[in-house]
Order: sequence, then C-alpha cells, then structure tokens
Amino acid sequence: MGEKSSTKAATRGSKEARESKQQAGAQVAGSEEAAAENVREIKQGTAVESGGKSKKGGAQARSQKASSARGGDAEGGRAATARDRVTRSLASGGAQAKEALGQTEALTGIALGCFLAWVPMTFQSLNIVGDAGEPVLDTVYLVSILALLATQVFISVRHARCGRWIARRPVRAGAATVMTLSTLLLPLAAGSAGDGLPLGSFALGAFATGAAGVLSGVSSGIFLAQFGILVSKFSAKATAAIAAIGYILMLALFCVYSFFGPLESCLFATSMPVVSAFLRDLGASTAKGKAAISKQALPPQALPNNADDRRNLNHLTATLALSAALIGCANELARTLYIQMGIAGSGSGNYALIQAGGTLIVGLGATVIMLALVSMKTPKAPEYCYRIVLLFLVLGSLLLPTPLIYPIDVVAPYAINAASFQCFGIMAWVLICGTCHQYPTASVRTFSLVRAGWTLGPIVGLLMGRFVVHYTPFDLPEVFACALIGGVFAMLTTMTFTERDLAFAVNLLPTDKKRRFTDKCLAVATRCGLSERETEIMTLFAKGRNLAYIQERLCLSKSTVSTHRQHIYQKLGVHSSQEMIDLIQEEKA
Repeated sequence: MGEKSSTKAATRGSKEARESKQQAGAQVAGSEEAAAENVREIKQGTAVESGGKSKKGGAQARSQKASSARGGDAEGGRAATARDRVTRSLASGGAQAKEALGQTEALTGIALGCFLAWVPMTFQSLNIVGDAGEPVLDTVYLVSILALLATQVFISVRHARCGRWIARRPVRAGAATVMTLSTLLLPLAAGSAGDGLPLGSFALGAFATGAAGVLSGVSSGIFLAQFGILVSKFSAKATAAIAAIGYILMLALFCVYSFFGPLESCLFATSMPVVSAFLRDLGASTAKGKAAISKQALPPQALPNNADDRRNLNHLTATLALSAALIGCANELARTLYIQMGIAGSGSGNYALIQAGGTLIVGLGATVIMLALVSMKTPKAPEYCYRIVLLFLVLGSLLLPTPLIYPIDVVAPYAINAASFQCFGIMAWVLICGTCHQYPTASVRTFSLVRAGWTLGPIVGLLMGRFVVHYTPFDLPEVFACALIGGVFAMLTTMTFTERDLAFAVNLLPTDKKRRFTDKCLAVATRCGLSERETEIMTLFAKGRNLAYIQERLCLSKSTVSTHRQHIYQKLGVHSSQEMIDLIQEEKA
C-alpha cells in the first residue's frame, strides 16, 4: 500500500509539474527556447526527485514540485532577460560594425587616393623642379620605377620573411617617412644639376638624384604592399568602392595641384604620403580595420598545400601579372606620346590643368558606369565591364595619330586613354585583392607579383615612347606605328587573361553572400563554444569540402579531422553534416 501511495503521489506530482511548466511557458512566451528548456530540465529533475522520496507522502512531494516550478519560473525569467540583453548587445554590435566598416572603407579610399596622387605629383609634373629640371625628373622617375620593380620582386620571392614584418607599425610609418624624404630631395637634385656648376655641386646633384629614385621606389613598393594586405580583407563591393574613391580623388588632387607654384607644390606632394598613412591607420582603428591591418591578422606566408589550389593560384597570378604588364605598356606608351604632342600644341603652362580636368570628368563617368555594371545582379556583369574597359583602352591607343591628322586638341583622346586605364586599375584592384583574400597565406606573394607586372609594363612603354620622341622624326608614321603597337598590346590582354580566367577570379571574390554564410558559421561556433580549429573545420564541412580535402588543406591526419568532427557534432547537438548545415542556415548572422 505504501508503494502504491507513493506512486500515486509521484504521478500527481508529475502532473502538477507539467501544469506548472505550462504556466511558466505562458509567462515567458517571449523568452524563446532558453526558458522552456530550463523548465523541462526542472520537470525531469523534480520527477526523479519525487520518485526517490516516495516514502515521504504526496503532500510533501506536491510542495516540492510547486516550489521547484516557481524556481523554474524565476530561472526562466532570468534566462530570458539575459538572452534579451545578449540579443540587444549583438544587434547593437552589428550596427556599430557596419558603421565602422563604412568609415574604414571611406578612410581607406581617401588614403589610397592620396598615395596614388603622390605619383603624378612627384614624377609626372614639372611643378616642383621647373622646366629646367625635366631631365633630372626623367632620371629620378626611371630609377624610382626600377627600384620599385626590384622591391616588388624581392618581396614576392622572400614573401615568407617579408610577411612577418611588412605590416608592423614601425614599417608602416617608416615607408611613409622615406617617401616624404625622397620628395624633398627633388628640388635639391634639380638645383644641383646643369652645365657650368662646380664639381661638388654636380656630385651632390647626382647623389640626390640617385637617392630620390631609390628611396622613393623602395618605400613606395613597401607602402603599396601594405595597402594590398589591408584592402584584401574587404568584400568585392567594398574593394571596388575603395579603389573608385582612390582613383577619383587622385585625379581631383592632381587637378588642384596644377594651380600651385614650386614651393606649394613641393609641400603639397610631400604631405601626401604622411596624410595617406595617417588616414589608413585612422581607418584601421575601427574593429574591422584592426583585424585587417594587425600583424596577427596576416597568417604565415606559404604557398597552398593543396596541389590544385597551388596550380590555380600560380596560373591566375601569372595571367593577371601579364595582362597588367601589357595594359601598362600600352597606356604608358600612349601617355608619353600624348604629353609630348600636348605640350607642343598647348604649351606646358596650362596643359597640366587641362589634362587633369578633362581626365577627371571622363574618369568619373567611366567609374560610375563600371560600378553600375559590377552592381548588376547577373554573372555577366564583370564580363561586360571587362569588355568595355578593354574597348576604351584600344580606342585610346588607336586615337594617337588623330591630333596630327585633324586640327583637334590632344586632351580629349588622352582623357579617354587615361580614364580607361583608371577603370582597368579599379577592376584589377578588385580581382587582385579578391585572390589574396581567397589565398591569405600567399597574399603577399600574389599581390607583389601582380604589381611587379603592373610596374614592368610602364617601364617598357616609357622607354619605347622616349625612343620615339628623341631618336625618330616623331611624325605621323612613327606615331601611327606606336598606336598599332598599343592597340595590339591591349587586345593581347584578352588572350592572356581570358574570360574563363575572369570567371574563375570573380568566383573567388568575397561577396556579401559568402560573407553572410561565414558570419553564420562564426555565430554558431561562438554560441556553441567551438574552438578556433573546430570552427575552421566546421566551416569547410559546411561549404561542402570532404574529409580528404580538409585533411590535406589543414595538414591534419584523418583521425584528427574525424575526432574534431565528432566534437563539433556533440557541441552543436546534431548527428550529420546535413543537420549541421541546416542549423547554420537557420542561424542569424
């Protein structure tokens, strides 16, 4: 009889516990799953407790169940409050992250524009050195671009070692400081050159010329690699926005620069690297920027372990570098000849302002068109953009002879050529940084190799243009031959970097959709307490990678990956890969 009485008491206790659970669920209806799970655990614990104390009578059991249910209400309420606070905190953090990301993009774009503007201000204008200093400026520019090429090749070859120090704060500050110093050496080099000067002044001028070229080339190469590391952390649209802001601001700053005298020009050009470094680091002070530019964010540099990844990366790097070299050669050849024809026809006094203003207008329109195409919801958008840019590059080269045939100003065809090259630069930044984002362990090597091709092309184009200007009659036949060479180089780009290569590169871009899925994986990992390695493995499994691929990619044994997968399933409360993917898809990023 005592056992039956105890059983009935336990049954009544369980019934009342269920009723208490329902009441608790009604009171905390907005607390999502935490309170309900808590009450279920309380019910189960209470039922076990009542069964173990069945000899104490039904009244005592009912009292304990009611007390436990009230405790469940309180615990459920506290859990709901805590969960609400976490939800509000995550929502606030997400809004702050978006705001910080927008600030980082804007500041990084302005910083890139200041750096890009430093190049034409220093090497493509006579404002600092004057007309008499043009030979010195040509020598400094040639030495600088050769030093830049050597620096980029060195960084790509020694990428494992360079990756450890290139993003450190002293190196970032030092590169900007050396660029400023090299700019200040230009007036000294120009003032110490010329016939009839003492031997000491000639030696000082030669030293200043060589030092300005070498220092500017080495420091700008390091500075540019730092920008590549930073920008590769952003999404494709963000990278396009940063590059567009940078190129448009470069043209605008150069247009303003054309108004200045020698002293103002020197001070303005000298300030560009410092301002660029300050704005870049200011943008890096946000949470997103800290993760992007910090030396800890750059993994140890090495080629991918997977053979297919290594082959695809090498092919993409080679085609991008070769296409950048061809386009750079065609553009520099056309630019050199356009400038010579423009100076002859318009006079050097107003030409800088005319070409800067015209290029700014055409470049702005072309950039808007390119960004509109990139934003189209169609896979063909990058292909259309690529075709349009190449079309205008060919057109800019083929228009070279027109100022010699027809009585038209050289500014319009030159503006088309320069604007199309700016648009190609924007697109190349997106593709290069997207590739570096996909292969972060080889980002330093990839970026430096492609930029080395980007530097090699202008060297060849500059030498060809100087040869035509100084060692030929520089008449219609020579200019027409250069136009054909430039057009052929631009068209050869379609055979070196094909649309298939473009499609593969576009597929690597860190789009917003890919980032949202990655954010969901990180949210699930954080909520379930996964370790860093477990998070990495879970993300790869969620993206459809098999065990063999993960084993080779992460250099782990098969048993280690399997063990990690079992731990992941246990922490997530799932039993299969499909259940894990469903859980991630339902998560709010």
